[in-house]
Amino acid sequence: MLHDDNAVTRLAAAVSRIGAHEFPVVVTDTVRRFLEELAALTGLPIDPDNPEPSLRTLGSAARVIGSTIRNTANPTGLSAGYKHNVIPGKASATIDCRTVPGQFESFREQLQAVLGPDIEMEQVHRQPPLETTFDGALVDAMAAALRAEDPGARAVPYMLSGGTDAKQFARMGIRCFGFSPLKLPADLNFSALFHGIDERVPVEGLQFGVRVLDRFLKGS
Repeated sequence: MLHDDNAVTRLAAAVSRIGAHEFPVVVTDTVRRFLEELAALTGLPIDPDNPEPSLRTLGSAARVIGSTIRNTANPTGLSAGYKHNVIPGKASATIDCRTVPGQFESFREQLQAVLGPDIEMEQVHRQPPLETTFDGALVDAMAAALRAEDPGARAVPYMLSGGTDAKQFARMGIRCFGFSPLKLPADLNFSALFHGIDERVPVEGLQFGVRVLDRFLKGS
């Protein structure tokens, strides 16, 4: 029989809208400084207020940078039905959302607008995004350790779109920085290897990072 109230159909349409939607560009202080430093280092005409047109000139780095200039929502799971000849009355999807610091509430409103009024949104897990200023003794020590192994190195702040233990330390008032130095060849598409079955770094790049971290921890 004809049935115009199919939960799978409605959910599939909503998930498709999410997958195709691009949320507005939001440039935080950290990302702005990163883009300004990148423009100075490369000579590329990167506009921190409108960086998107310049991303295509950055090669493999574009994917990583692009995930820090806007909120993202990626469908990662679907569940519906229990029998192939029964139209389900309920269907659910899991959406992995990453929000730029200070954007959570406005992002929820934007996300619900894309989903539409017929889709109920439920928060399963939340870890608030973090941002801190790029200054202090730790930053100075990181920069010094890098320059000791590579005199031309330049310490630049960056916002990570992945998970971080800093979210837990921040609850105790601890200010955190990520520092995982590697020296990678220009032709290695490093971001494409993340969480893949062949995720790797060159041995020489890892050895460089060990030397830098050793200097950093020793304060030399």
